[in-house]
Amino acid sequence: MFKKTQNYLLLHHPLLWNTKFIPVIIITLIINILFFAGGYLTGAVDFNDPYRLNEYRHYEPMAIFLNLIIGLLVIIVWLTFYFRNNGFKSLYPKKNNSLYKEWLIILTVCLLTCSNTAIYEYAFDLRARNYYSKEEVIKRTNLLSRTSIFVDGPFHHWSRFDRTQRNELLDSLENNNHRYEYKEYDEEMVVIPEVEAVTNVYNEGNKLYNPEWDTVCYFENQYPITSLINKQNLKFSIQENIHDSINEWRVKTWMLNREKDSIKKLLDDFFVLVNEHNLQANITSKQWFDFVYKPNDYNDYQIVGNDEFNEINDERKSRDNEEYKTRNDLENNIIQKNGSVTIVLPKYYVPLQRMENTYDRISGAYVSPINYGDILGIIYFAFITSLVIFSFRISSVKNWLISVISLGITGLITFIFSLIIIYSLIEYHSRSQPFTFITIWAVILIVCLIYFVYINRQKTSKKLSGIVVNALLWILPFSLVMVYFYLYTYYDATAIRDINGSRIYEMTGLEKIIHNNALEFFYINLGFILLYMYPFTKLIKKWKGIAEA
Repeated sequence: MFKKTQNYLLLHHPLLWNTKFIPVIIITLIINILFFAGGYLTGAVDFNDPYRLNEYRHYEPMAIFLNLIIGLLVIIVWLTFYFRNNGFKSLYPKKNNSLYKEWLIILTVCLLTCSNTAIYEYAFDLRARNYYSKEEVIKRTNLLSRTSIFVDGPFHHWSRFDRTQRNELLDSLENNNHRYEYKEYDEEMVVIPEVEAVTNVYNEGNKLYNPEWDTVCYFENQYPITSLINKQNLKFSIQENIHDSINEWRVKTWMLNREKDSIKKLLDDFFVLVNEHNLQANITSKQWFDFVYKPNDYNDYQIVGNDEFNEINDERKSRDNEEYKTRNDLENNIIQKNGSVTIVLPKYYVPLQRMENTYDRISGAYVSPINYGDILGIIYFAFITSLVIFSFRISSVKNWLISVISLGITGLITFIFSLIIIYSLIEYHSRSQPFTFITIWAVILIVCLIYFVYINRQKTSKKLSGIVVNALLWILPFSLVMVYFYLYTYYDATAIRDINGSRIYEMTGLEKIIHNNALEFFYINLGFILLYMYPFTKLIKKWKGIAEA
């Protein structure tokens, strides 16, 4: 069957036969399917993971290593059969589009070979997403975020102003430009009450201490800084930070308004989730409620640990009062000593840490199912590899090696030369460093392209064009990238800045496009490569007919 297929391809589709396209595509597709299956099988979520060390994650480095080994083996074996017969060098009759089609075949093989790790990662996250829908995951993470206020965890830092008057939406914005747009709203919402400064005093240990640091203000009332009212809550990546803040304020509103039923229902819902995943807790929902519902100031509460084996840190204990610390530990916690190290474990706990690990893993799978940055890197690596193989296909070994050495030496010389030019300038600025280097290589690219076109028009002898054609195949893919970085560096170097290095004036329309669409520009460059390779391969076909000397 295989021989019949090969004979048919030899007679009717010689290009497919010569490139061994059918066998290598079958092999690479099988490998892709195996990596997908491996990613899906190892992507199972461990709902009883106490240490955030998902054992299946250990297979990821192995998948990358296998991709490198298997990819190299497939490419080497394929090239061994592919280079046996070179119709281009043997001057066999070829159609005008044959070279372009041959490069597309090489590109397809390289893309399939390089994509194994990306396929594995996609299948790995797909397994996690298949447990619950995104809406269900958001619902469950909101429950865990709200419940975490009643479990051992960190407190908010001290602030002079009332935390409930802060604009949490603005604090969640990462882009300072967006914050500037909401400046008036920010000034209106952030209210800093007039508080008389408290004189700093020194305690017996001669350490600076301010009594004001012991309390925090919520809803215009003062609470101990270690009160449950001041607890931080869990945050999950599946939704914006503002939703985590909403969860926090909702629960604290229930606490301050003494909405017992709402808090009870929250803890009951948590235990429904615990039972669904067959996890263990040594208290009931009712006991938990009795431990934490202290509506006077929410400070005299029993700490509930987030896991059986996690050490707790009761920040309410005074370091200077060993009697209280020892009594409190013995009454409410479990003391374990490992040599000279004393570990305090919770007497009461709920499996919040295990569920946090689980749903953080699922949330991460939903945040970015496809990492476009990684995919772009894989595609560019495949494009570059295909052009290197294609250049070896159309060129002699001697010219190919000379091209590699020449580009390496030229790159080193131009780098040193650009540094000399930059440091010799009177008004030197660090942002102009790549500007000169890109300019030099842009000139080199234009000169090489003009020379190659000139040789094709003269049709007398190839001269140095055998070296130049390889250089063009390797540099042309970065021509648009050069233009992008040229503009980016130019705008960055010529921007007017203050003494701190911040821009004084806003970006122009073109400047915003350049700064905010880097990823899109690199994808456009891939389309540019596919387009220019069509006329360029035709030019190479004509160049092959020119005499060597």
